[in-house]
Amino acid sequence: MSFSFRIKELREERGLSQAKLARELNVGTGSVGMWESTQEIPPVKKLLVIADYFGVSLDYLVGRSDLRAPCAADDPFLWEYRALSPGQKALLQDLVKSWKG
Repeated sequence: MSFSFRIKELREERGLSQAKLARELNVGTGSVGMWESTQEIPPVKKLLVIADYFGVSLDYLVGRSDLRAPCAADDPFLWEYRALSPGQKALLQDLVKSWKG
């Protein structure tokens, strides 16, 4: 997943328009549209603000991880998860999705 997909997904989950999200993040309305259309990626400081706003990890926001919640660097689960192969991660994610219904 890319940043553009994730930002749009998170915005829509909250029922926000691009204009409303722009106001919440103190950016121009066009910025959110540019982010969602892959024309622009915000600077790191703004990425951190966005991740905090949505309560997700920076890795999730930029597509490096499918784990939404920020984890402490010393969280043993995080290290176990990182050690899994891509196939094992996919199986684990499918299992979690099936539990959620």
